[in-house]
Amino acid sequence: MSLSKTFFSKNNSLKCDYVDSNIENFGVLLKGKSLEVIKSYNEEFDSCFIVSDFDDELSVIGDFLTNKTIMHFTNRSKQSSLSKSNYKKFKINKIQTGQVFRWKHFRLMETFFHYKKMFTGLEVYSLPEKMLKFNREFSTEYLLKFPNTGILSLAYTLEMIKPKRLWVFGLDFYSVPYMQKQSQITNLRIDQQALKLEKLNIPNFVFNLFQSYPNTKIFVSSAYPKWPKINNVQMIN
Repeated sequence: MSLSKTFFSKNNSLKCDYVDSNIENFGVLLKGKSLEVIKSYNEEFDSCFIVSDFDDELSVIGDFLTNKTIMHFTNRSKQSSLSKSNYKKFKINKIQTGQVFRWKHFRLMETFFHYKKMFTGLEVYSLPEKMLKFNREFSTEYLLKFPNTGILSLAYTLEMIKPKRLWVFGLDFYSVPYMQKQSQITNLRIDQQALKLEKLNIPNFVFNLFQSYPNTKIFVSSAYPKWPKINNVQMIN
C-alpha cells in the first residue's frame, strides 16, 4: 500500500484497511488496572489494538499476547510510541493514529517521520474522516481531535472494524490507577484526566456508543463502579 494512501492524504476509507471485515473476535487493550484480567481471556481473540504508550504493560502481559496480530492505536505525539524493540518483538507493523490528516499539522508529520525512522516496515495510518462524526458530542475545541485516545480506539473498532465480539480490557475511566505505574505520569495527572473525562461525560458517551452497535457483543473488564445494564455488554473479571 502506498504512503499516499496510508497517510499523506485525507483518509476517506469506510472500513479498516488492514483488518478482515468478517473478523469474529477483536481485542482492545487499554491501560487501566482491570487490564490484568486478560490472562483469563487471552485465547478469546487473535487480533487486537494496544493503546498509547504500552511498553510498561507489555513487560507484564506480553506473554499472553504471543502469536497474536497486534496493532498500535496511538495519538498524534511521538512520545506515545513503543520502543523499537517491542515493535520488532511483537511483530507490530500497523500504527493507527487518532488524528485526521491535515498538511499543516506539523506535530502529526513529526510523529509520522519518527515511526518511519525506526524502520521502514512500519505502516502509519491517519484517522478516517468519517470518524470525525464522534467529535460532534463535544465542544469546538475537539472538532479535529478526539478528547481521549483510548475511547477513540473503541469507537474506531466498532465503526471501522465491526467485529462480532469485542473484548475490552482496562476500561477504568481513571477511577483507579493504571495497572503499571507510569514513569512520566503522576497521580496528579491521572486525577486531572479523571476530571476531564467527568467534565466531558465520557463514561456516558461510552455507554451510548456501545448501545449504538447492538450487533457486536462487547465483553468489558472495568474497575469503574457505575456501569449501567447494556443489552450487548457483558462485564468480565
